[in-house]
Amino acid sequence: MLKTILMTALKVLIAGGLLYWLLQSGKLDFSLLGQLADHPAAVITTVILTIFNFWLISIRWRFVLRSRSSAHFPLTGLLRITWIGMFFSSILPGSVSGDLVKILYVQKYDANLSKKFIFASILIDRIMGLAALILMVGFTSAMFSQHILEEAPAMGPLLKMNYLLSGGVIAGFVLFIFCHHLVRLILVQGQKIFLPQLWQKIIFLWDDLVLIRKQMLQAIAISFVVQVNAVVLFWSLIKPFVAGNMDFIQALTFIPLGSVTLALPVAPGGLGVGHAIFQKLFEFSGITNGASLFNLFYVVTLCINILGFIPYILSKTKNK
Repeated sequence: MLKTILMTALKVLIAGGLLYWLLQSGKLDFSLLGQLADHPAAVITTVILTIFNFWLISIRWRFVLRSRSSAHFPLTGLLRITWIGMFFSSILPGSVSGDLVKILYVQKYDANLSKKFIFASILIDRIMGLAALILMVGFTSAMFSQHILEEAPAMGPLLKMNYLLSGGVIAGFVLFIFCHHLVRLILVQGQKIFLPQLWQKIIFLWDDLVLIRKQMLQAIAISFVVQVNAVVLFWSLIKPFVAGNMDFIQALTFIPLGSVTLALPVAPGGLGVGHAIFQKLFEFSGITNGASLFNLFYVVTLCINILGFIPYILSKTKNK
């Protein structure tokens, strides 16, 4: 309990410190939020695309759940659970608070599913999303490298990092799909050397993943659509404020990379950390108010996530 409190306090200090530094340096300007009222179409588009992403994420998660259950998982139900999870992740401390809530709701569709597997399914779902995000970054970097370097030469080192990350993910998938027996053999040898119980758990997890290879590949395919849609919704929100300074191709290169860093459980939704990272990323394109632009995305998506209290209240009423 004390450890959880201390970790939460540390995250709050980090996020608060970064926000304070950005405000003091003039890199974060909250007045930009007020200008959103002049661009209602951008806000409406962001809302629609965000809910569309919730729907795609629900489809992706259903592929994984169906690998162990023959129960009916209605998309509307999983969409509701996904949105409720986003709501709790936004208002409660801890990076897995929303996931714990989702476990309780999913078990209502199939009581035979263990909490351990449901949590693993959520973890696998996130890993597939992250893998697709990194692959998309590498693909767009390779495909549009000449255009990007002509428009923003400072992005050269960033492109190299994208290639490195993508290469790592591709190598991991090759091992997983074609060499999983070899990997298992290595794990078994490790079990003989030290900590046999820990290695046994890793082996069990690996065997479970190998059994659902098909579902994971389906999840990757959906994840590509999710990540492209995520860039489009981010771009649709900031486009009125960056027109003429950058284009969508540049956005395809560094917005996903910034989203990778937001997966780190430092602060909810990347508060503070995301502001600082996107400040630096936007500077590659010569834009000096990247923290303020990310703040637009952060506030709008936070409001959408908080609206998850509506399906939460409706679900409680229905259960009663």
